[in-house]
Amino acid sequence: MTEAGTEHARIAFPATAEFASVGRVAVAGIALRLGIDVGQVESLRLAVSTSIEALAGDGTVTLLATWNDDSFELELTNPDAPGLDASELAGRLDDLGIPVTVSPNKVTLLLSR
Repeated sequence: MTEAGTEHARIAFPATAEFASVGRVAVAGIALRLGIDVGQVESLRLAVSTSIEALAGDGTVTLLATWNDDSFELELTNPDAPGLDASELAGRLDDLGIPVTVSPNKVTLLLSR
């Protein structure tokens, strides 16, 4: 169930490098529609690309974007991923300045608006 004032979009695509552009384009389109700064949009695109790379392998990546007046959250999952090196991936994503939570098969990015 979605909270009042919160919207979301969900897409799923094969967990391969060839389909990473699907995630990047979707995130950029939503972020620009929300009026997020172009510099932050580029950081989000890089973070999504890095996350998809880490989740690549068998299965499907599901990207859930949730937003409201205060935040924009991205959750990328692949239950069939071999497992993420959480500390290494979190370090790479932290360098982009976007708060991140990493668990074995999920990456969550949160941007305040």
